[in-house]
Amino acid sequence: MSFVALLPPSRTTLTPCWKSDKRTLVPDIHSSGHIKAVDGTQMKRRIRAVRTALSTPEVLSLIFSYGSPATQAACACVCKKWSDVALDELWRDLEDVYPVIKLLIPLEDHFGAYGYEEISQLDLQGYLRDTDWPRFRQYATRVKSITYDENAVKFPAPSKEAIAFICLHHPYGNCLTPNVRMLQWTLSKDATITRMMPFTPQRLEELRLEMKLEATETDTDNVFLYLMHRTPTLKRLSIKSKEWPDDTYYPLSNSLSRWIGTCLGLEKAQLPRRWQTSDVVTAFGSLPNLLEFGIHWSHLPRGPMALGKGMEIAEGHFQNLQRLGWYSEIKNATDLLQQASRGLQGLALDCLGRPSPAEVAAFIATAADRCPHLDSFCLNLTNFMDGMDPDEDSDDDDDSDADEDTESDEESQLSGFGILRPLLACKRLRELRIHAPGPYILSTSALEEMAAAWPNMEELVLCPDPNNLRRARGTPISRLPQIATAFPRIRLLGLYFNRGDPPGPAGDLFPEVQFQSLRQLNVGTSPVPSGDSAAVGLYLVSLFAVGTRPTIKAEVSGARCNKFYGITHSGEWEAIDRWVQLTMRVKDAVFCRISDH
Repeated sequence: MSFVALLPPSRTTLTPCWKSDKRTLVPDIHSSGHIKAVDGTQMKRRIRAVRTALSTPEVLSLIFSYGSPATQAACACVCKKWSDVALDELWRDLEDVYPVIKLLIPLEDHFGAYGYEEISQLDLQGYLRDTDWPRFRQYATRVKSITYDENAVKFPAPSKEAIAFICLHHPYGNCLTPNVRMLQWTLSKDATITRMMPFTPQRLEELRLEMKLEATETDTDNVFLYLMHRTPTLKRLSIKSKEWPDDTYYPLSNSLSRWIGTCLGLEKAQLPRRWQTSDVVTAFGSLPNLLEFGIHWSHLPRGPMALGKGMEIAEGHFQNLQRLGWYSEIKNATDLLQQASRGLQGLALDCLGRPSPAEVAAFIATAADRCPHLDSFCLNLTNFMDGMDPDEDSDDDDDSDADEDTESDEESQLSGFGILRPLLACKRLRELRIHAPGPYILSTSALEEMAAAWPNMEELVLCPDPNNLRRARGTPISRLPQIATAFPRIRLLGLYFNRGDPPGPAGDLFPEVQFQSLRQLNVGTSPVPSGDSAAVGLYLVSLFAVGTRPTIKAEVSGARCNKFYGITHSGEWEAIDRWVQLTMRVKDAVFCRISDH
């Protein structure tokens, strides 16, 4: 029986190939399930197009980028054309330096009773004599980015002597990976710059350093001294530190300033809090191409409050600056804005001290007046407040009601919309982040004014983690539909929700008003409204548009530098998030089913 005879009468019959030189028995299946004949010439064109696509390096690179390392390694064994492209993708981004070291020495030989042992110079002497350096270079030159943290890798770091011995025998210069463009390196306790040296090429474009200052001052200082004149093409710099600097680390300011003076092409830079000494600021301000200069907002323990107050803009400095983040008292920040360029598009202030509502209002008004083209504004006022320890609170019966009332009045002024009203003049605002001691209550009238002034708002975070939990109020969760209407492009929303306000009705999974672009809802330290997790979860699902699946985060903000003693309710919100993600899959499936019909 022929293939044609097996087809149902309702389907198109295929003409056998011996009756036509232009027909073939290769079926073309449509979405309806019917099979029709495919023209032989058309089939050849399709095959030719597929061959061309699978022989084009750009197309192959895009395809291989979605594969796992095992898949990329398998593709490299198919043919010569695929091999080079697949190996480029396989070696492009490394999360450890040992794939490179393994080309020189078999690491399996150094597995002892307590795991992998450190590679010493003696171990390398026998292997480097017979090393195939051209083969080593073939792989090492494919590496474009390296991320290394010795606390998160399987193998211990090579000794300083071993690294120096490898560089001495490397016939192509001191750098083992000359084409690296991004280097992320964690310098932990007792770490030295020696291990990082062979992987830092002169054509480096992005450097991310995480430095832990419990390492010796000499080693930390040597990092910047080594980098001097070795990063002429550096464009992006990020330095993080998990410890407070103190007086013993002021020499770091000198070495950092000297190194920065050699990075004339630097465009973006972020430093730890309180690293903005006068010398460092002067060095960055003299760079002709610097566009962004800011700080990392990360949790830090208490430390010297006087450090990092040297933020000043000298005449002729920061001429092309577009985004500025700094740490200072609010009065000094207001004066600094008077000296800054009117072309600033982003401001982020980490406030020192305890400013009054009048001082905060003056700063915001000055920012709106001096920077009319702002598209990002971030203000952190939580530095001065100590966390409220519940145990301490119970023993604090002798505090006067008058002091509490005064404190509450100040917090309500700081968290009110009136203090933000001058920013309505900045029509391009897309990001607004305010961290204050008290929660922010987003009223209907404020929403209407914000929607009219900021139609392109994408990130709105308003005090999601207040300090004063005794008087904590918040925005009703039932106001979310109004927020979705006011900001149709919102991607990140952070609010503190009021405990006593129940969610709105959630019977309709496809209401008229939904968040079309939301990707994350940051509830901070909010309690679950009305304590009903199921009702809150179903209500949120009804407000999330099909295909979005926003995540729900309940955590203390990185902007806070003091310890937080309150309750975060993270466990309850994590359960709601898991329930929401599961229900959103059902909602997406129901929508697809409805659309098919």
